[in-house]
Amino acid sequence: MKSLWINSEAESFSGSDLDMRVYTSRLLGSNENLVMHGGGNTSVKTTINDIDGKKYNVLCVKGSGWDMADI
Repeated sequence: MKSLWINSEAESFSGSDLDMRVYTSRLLGSNENLVMHGGGNTSVKTTINDIDGKKYNVLCVKGSGWDMADI
């Protein structure tokens, strides 16, 4: 399988865990051999700062119903 990763595109994202998961989800979603149209789930474990300033470990999930190629 040919890699669709393009460094200049990846660098256009902020580099956060969530932003990079969006980029990789789009890459996966653009290959119809890997996901069904409109489907597919991806996730990333990361940390976020809440409004109170505390850091929390979270799991961010791209749920069903959104096309991975378009998120």
